[in-house]
Amino acid sequence: MRVGIVGAGAIGLLTAAYLHDKYDVTVYTRRHMQANVLNEQGLSLVKQGQQRTISIRAKLLDDELLTDDVVIVAVKQYDVAYVIERCKQLSGVETFIFLQNGMGHVRLLSHLKTRNIVLGVVEHGALKHDDRTVEHTGMGKTILSLFQGELGKAEQLLMTPIPDFPFHYADDWEEMLTKKLVVNAVINPLTALLRVKNGKLLEVNEYQTMMELLFSEIKTVLALPNEQEAWEHIVSICRKTAGNRSSMLTDIEQGRKTEIDGILGYVIGKGQERGIPTPLSQFLFYAIKGLEGRKGNG
Repeated sequence: MRVGIVGAGAIGLLTAAYLHDKYDVTVYTRRHMQANVLNEQGLSLVKQGQQRTISIRAKLLDDELLTDDVVIVAVKQYDVAYVIERCKQLSGVETFIFLQNGMGHVRLLSHLKTRNIVLGVVEHGALKHDDRTVEHTGMGKTILSLFQGELGKAEQLLMTPIPDFPFHYADDWEEMLTKKLVVNAVINPLTALLRVKNGKLLEVNEYQTMMELLFSEIKTVLALPNEQEAWEHIVSICRKTAGNRSSMLTDIEQGRKTEIDGILGYVIGKGQERGIPTPLSQFLFYAIKGLEGRKGNG
């Protein structure tokens, strides 16, 4: 099976590294330089202190007519609109898998009306060191759920075991995305604002109180059916990834744009729809917006 991976960030590179042994994988990048480095030097996977170089094929997204059986879209929230416009021109691809944090991208998927669309969440920890090196910082799983059409050849991902990189299926895509959204909405902006690793949110009493206050607002806006279970899931993820820096914290440290629009922006929008105030979410939203693009500044 031919698998195309659009996006060569941490999740895109990690996914390519593990799928390469089972499938014909192509990574599509936005920059010539990254494609050249991957083609010439290979993809470097770091896991538990060991480093492995994987020969990989990389192409420039804007120059290629994608004909893969399955295309995995692993770009950040803010790049999804561009990729969807690009994909609308690709009649040869029947099945797309979207792996994004938050839920802001869901409204854009109506533009791909005739395609099979699968949504997914990634529970692995991944850290991109440079254009060709990704570190697998935490073992987890990738959960897929059908959004539109049928699974198509994406079903092979669920049927073919890959050591240390399992795929699971969830029946309800909205429940799956909401569960991940709540985790991201609580952990990511707080760690980015406080400049701490995930585990610090539980270690410092005042930080945990901040978590609880934010979660209380979010659970009301999203009308979570099982609030205690959702809170315990957040705490569990925080403990499992205690030594990790959230993707939002990393983006802030590197002076990059964050995914705050698709995470807390989505929560704020839902609050407006339902007439529920979201002062804490709005405070954090604007705090992160103010920090974006200010590499090296407080």
